Amino acid sequence: MCGFLQPYEIGESLEYEIAFTKLGVRYRKLRLERKMVQEDVIGHGFSVRHYQQLEAGRPHSVKTLFRVSKMFNVNPDVLIKGIFNARRSK
Repeated sequence: MCGFLQPYEIGESLEYEIAFTKLGVRYRKLRLERKMVQEDVIGHGFSVRHYQQLEAGRPHSVKTLFRVSKMFNVNPDVLIKGIFNARRSK
């Protein structure tokens, strides 16, 4: 799947859509806590439009997750902790 954090099964797509939406909310919260505006992300290698899409919950790659974590100076696990539900055995 080209390195994207996406589901392996179609039936899980809603769960992942919700997870990326939550991740976007977390990005926005971190940005606002740091008193940053979206235009400030340009200095960290993102276009404003791309970053807006991330905050809106667009699925993205692990590489992008690492870039966001570097921008906010947090570990990637801080960004995703509790967002992606553990897979339940059937």
